[in-house]
Amino acid sequence: MTQRQRILFDLTTTMRWAGPPVGILRAEGELARFARRRLPHATFVFFDPDALRYVALRDDVVDAFLDEDALIDTATMSDATRRRRRKIDRIPPRLRPLVSWVLRPRHRALLALEQLRHAVPAGARDLIARLQQPLMAAKDRPLMVKPDSSRRWLLTPRRALGQPIAFHPDDILVCAGTGWTNTNIEAIARKKADTGFRLVWHCYDIMPLTIPDCFQRGDVEAFAAYAPVALAAADLVVVNARRVEQDIRDWCAAHGLPPARTAVVPLGADGPPRLAAGGVDAPQGLPDGLEAGRYALFVSTIEPRKNHRLLVEVWRRLLDAGVPQATGFKLVFVGRTGWKVDGLMQEIAGDPRLAGTLIHLPRVEDAAMTQLFGKAAFCCYPSRDEGYGLPVVEAFRFGKPVLASTGGALPEVVGEFSPCLDPDDVDGWTAAMRRWIEEPAARAPYEERIRTGFRHVGWEDAAASFFAQVHALVAGAPRI
Repeated sequence: MTQRQRILFDLTTTMRWAGPPVGILRAEGELARFARRRLPHATFVFFDPDALRYVALRDDVVDAFLDEDALIDTATMSDATRRRRRKIDRIPPRLRPLVSWVLRPRHRALLALEQLRHAVPAGARDLIARLQQPLMAAKDRPLMVKPDSSRRWLLTPRRALGQPIAFHPDDILVCAGTGWTNTNIEAIARKKADTGFRLVWHCYDIMPLTIPDCFQRGDVEAFAAYAPVALAAADLVVVNARRVEQDIRDWCAAHGLPPARTAVVPLGADGPPRLAAGGVDAPQGLPDGLEAGRYALFVSTIEPRKNHRLLVEVWRRLLDAGVPQATGFKLVFVGRTGWKVDGLMQEIAGDPRLAGTLIHLPRVEDAAMTQLFGKAAFCCYPSRDEGYGLPVVEAFRFGKPVLASTGGALPEVVGEFSPCLDPDDVDGWTAAMRRWIEEPAARAPYEERIRTGFRHVGWEDAAASFFAQVHALVAGAPRI
């Protein structure tokens, strides 16, 4: 690329996200860290929801965001999509910090101390952190305290952001986050039409359009407003599986949109090396009630698309047949509780048959997660639809076979290394789980295939492939 050509990497989602770096957050973070290390022409940008424009990050804070050690304070920001209205939206943006001292004095005092904590020598920061403790409301704590209880910076926009971006035709804007909630695609498309920069959208799936019943109404509406404009404006849509590519083509054809230019780049997977069953040795043990080799593991946020309900029904049938009782086997769900599953969670809590045999671990640190994967007998992934399925790859890296579904891209990712079952076939899942619990030898052929044949691209190579497709736009590569 020439000196004038820039990759503008939209880091808005990472800068606003306080939860664990799962799914889209993980992918955006890995791509951004690669760009920071490898692409000197990369500039990191944030979408200003008040001015509806991109602003460059100050270089001295980029690494803090990439290392998940900082968030940007959004308390006085408007909704970028303009679909939601808050009281503060009625106040001119320049006056909001002042007015918020009246409306939210505790938060403003907390933020003022936070800026002081950032400015003082390291030895004085603990004192300021102690002064902040009584000011932290329940909604402040996740922003300022990481899951491992360490602190992170909550930076004001003034401290985090630099100058507005002046786009020129050689620029490439890369959007790899949840733009439908944090940006305004209409404003981006207008700016693109005015200046001629190129747009790359990393689209993980279009499931809010194809299976909307599995999502919250507001998320469906946001994605439905974003996707058609993004697909029409993007010079390149990067997907992670052929199935998602086909979904996009089918949807565009059904809605009268020209086919988007697409490129398929698999997601990366790094972390602990591939391990055979029982090959994890670490001082941390398993959670109480679990025994190595005597549980099945399902790692996912609990929400309708992931199909936890199927496994609950399967487990009840197995309990009725006495299978877990005879083998000392348990079923483990790892993941936070999401949306539209209140009824399911109440069923689980209220069913005495499940107590002590179906275990839910809503938050697990990395070291404990390593133990859970490494000491599981096998894993399950009954999702109704997937744009990729990284937990399957993670299971394979630990040498664990997976009872997976035929949903979305899962067969593409699973390949020959595990069976795939219909996500609605309760009988089939019950029979498969019973056999794998009662006859460990039934799992052995898959374990051997994984041990001898499974390989998966790491994040360094995956990110390199992603940006190779981005650079191809500059080179004027033919349509893919």
